[in-house]
Amino acid sequence: MQTSKTNFIELYSKSQKKIFFYILSLVHHRSDAEDLLQQTASEMWRLFDKYQEDKNFAAWGIAIAHYKILDYRKSQSRNKLFLSNDVYEQILDEFNDLSELEEQRRNALDGCLKKLSDEDQKMIWMHYEEGLSYKKVAENLQRSKSGIYKVMARIHCNLLACIKKTLIVWQRNG
Repeated sequence: MQTSKTNFIELYSKSQKKIFFYILSLVHHRSDAEDLLQQTASEMWRLFDKYQEDKNFAAWGIAIAHYKILDYRKSQSRNKLFLSNDVYEQILDEFNDLSELEEQRRNALDGCLKKLSDEDQKMIWMHYEEGLSYKKVAENLQRSKSGIYKVMARIHCNLLACIKKTLIVWQRNG
């Protein structure tokens, strides 16, 4: 049970912001969106044993949030500012398409990161995973700050080109 709780907390903390912005985009009132996020989180926790690990956790949470929003809309039906259910379905479809694209980009990034030299990977790790500033990265590697800026700019350009190329190849191969 402890592993299940840890997994849920880890997955939820990575997805919470995305789920919240989805809710907020459809509800418009921050306090209502926060309430719906809490309801969604509770429902996700309750159903977590049914979650399939090979599925996108954020998309699963957004689907649950979608039904919470529909319930909310029914309870607020006297307010005529709501969009039709068809429009909400279209928004959900678009959001899911964007989530899939984001996941493809993340997978491409993972592959491209592995192609970097060990030294470049170390700099990326220090900056993004450890949260070190370029100045601190330079100090740790005993290099100049301007040199780190130049190297990181080159790494970013190479990663962007690699990601674009990878996505094109994946798109062509179906």
